[in-house]
Amino acid sequence: MMYGFLTGLAMIIVQVLLYVLGFGFKPWSQWIVYIPFLLGLVINAKAYSKANEYRVAFGNVWSSGFKASAIVAIVLLAWGFISLYVFPEMREKGMEMAREKLVERNMSDEQIDQALQMTKKFFVPFMIAGTIFSTMFVGAILSAIAAAFPKKLGDSPLTKSEEISI
Repeated sequence: MMYGFLTGLAMIIVQVLLYVLGFGFKPWSQWIVYIPFLLGLVINAKAYSKANEYRVAFGNVWSSGFKASAIVAIVLLAWGFISLYVFPEMREKGMEMAREKLVERNMSDEQIDQALQMTKKFFVPFMIAGTIFSTMFVGAILSAIAAAFPKKLGDSPLTKSEEISI
């Protein structure tokens, strides 16, 4: 749990830094946040493996990372609600960007207004679903990558007494 919590906090710090520096709404910036996510899951995987004396399988380590991803999702969801109050202009900036994308699609003003009204109406449910789904989906993939890093029993040679007991 602690690794998931700390990873979520690291991701929030990166998000806030990107936002304060003016890069928060750049398309590439969304990918930067996954760096601390992967690093946190790798650290979690190594700690899990070590805590179990390296007697773990890939699936056990992946499962530990996926559970940490669930904690990250909860932390990011809480931050999502807090950030609506701390940075209220983020919602408006997001709506402006959505409008620009709809204009690029050559939609009529009426269609754009309808789409934006729907987005405003369902903003919080979309935020909740989007945060949970994206964090867990990416967390599953990054957990698989992170599970490859730690030492596992199969990676180190067994002594004769260990071979016999297994």
